[in-house]
Amino acid sequence: MDERPGMVMSRRHMLGLGTSLLASAVLAGCSTNGASNGTGAPEALLEEAIPATADNVRLIGRTFEEEGVTWLAQSGSAVEFEVTGSHVQLEVVGDESVGNEPDLRPRFAVLVDGEVVLDDTLSKRSRIVEVPTDGPLEGAVVELIHLSEAIRGLIGVRGIFVESDDDAPIAPTAGKALGIGFVGDSITCAYGVEAAGNDDPFKTTTENFMKSYAYLTAQELDADYDVVCYSGYGIISGWSGDDERNKDKLIPRLYDLVVEGHEQTWDYESHQSDVVVVNLGTNDFTYTGYDKARMGEFSNGYVVFLKRVRDRNPQSLIICTLGTMSGSELLYPSVEHAVQNYKSLYRDEHVMCYLSDPIDMDADGCGTNGHPNEATQRKTAEKLVGIIRDKLDL
Repeated sequence: MDERPGMVMSRRHMLGLGTSLLASAVLAGCSTNGASNGTGAPEALLEEAIPATADNVRLIGRTFEEEGVTWLAQSGSAVEFEVTGSHVQLEVVGDESVGNEPDLRPRFAVLVDGEVVLDDTLSKRSRIVEVPTDGPLEGAVVELIHLSEAIRGLIGVRGIFVESDDDAPIAPTAGKALGIGFVGDSITCAYGVEAAGNDDPFKTTTENFMKSYAYLTAQELDADYDVVCYSGYGIISGWSGDDERNKDKLIPRLYDLVVEGHEQTWDYESHQSDVVVVNLGTNDFTYTGYDKARMGEFSNGYVVFLKRVRDRNPQSLIICTLGTMSGSELLYPSVEHAVQNYKSLYRDEHVMCYLSDPIDMDADGCGTNGHPNEATQRKTAEKLVGIIRDKLDL
């Protein structure tokens, strides 16, 4: 991995460059890569790097720190902070996925006060990204969010550079009063949500978590969120193209990890959610089909997973759903059966389920490979928001 930039300009030099530098950065795609400092890393234009740690930023979703980098592991994972200064830059780093084809690299966005000012993919191991603004940032909220999913590459933040006379130019934003956990597959990842239609191939450039029902639900309820989602994964079987059980893509074995492929475990004790939404089974159905024995196997596996979710989230309302994509509604009775069995076994009434509305192809169309597009994701969010408000009396 490239080293952090080791050469920076002085504040006097920076201010002497005036607004032309910022204009150039915006015209160049809102990023400033500078000349090489001999290490192969881009040069920062600002003076001092501030670590993207919990002391300085709010960490949203599943993140972990490693060798000075805060990795935004899952869909929607983000860093957010209030800033006082004239210029802000972030050193964004990536893993080997930056060498993928252009439409398959990890995607991220930068927001200022809730508005997207940069939406791009990462093509270098280390890149200095300048936050484009019309002037000084006085108490503005800056966020960098991972838009694509974990299995398509991680996004990291090594440091934040701020041009400011303030002794503490950045500070974490306040957490939300409500927290929601989401456990899902490609639907939750917003796979193909921006694609033109079913026949468009998968691209990270059309996968946008900010258009997922999960993100939209959290935004509508002003909630923090914790997301675990992997395209093609299930409870007892991942997506199967040959009628055989796919044991390589199972959510239960990953639920305690920050992200697959890394050893860090998620600290549930410090990240309790008021609600946990489980939206799994769509991929399992490619294995179970209409086979009653396999459906029973799925239902039994669902009970076991619900017990794990409850053990990690002792006070949460658990909401289980299924049915958005074609065919998966046929497995929904097995979800109902699992919820009833779980409630009977463990005397736990703080669990419920509901059937998600299927994609309306005539009215809304769809995204890649029959996945929900933005219209369907919004409808899914609206239904879930109504249920949460009713159950929590919000």
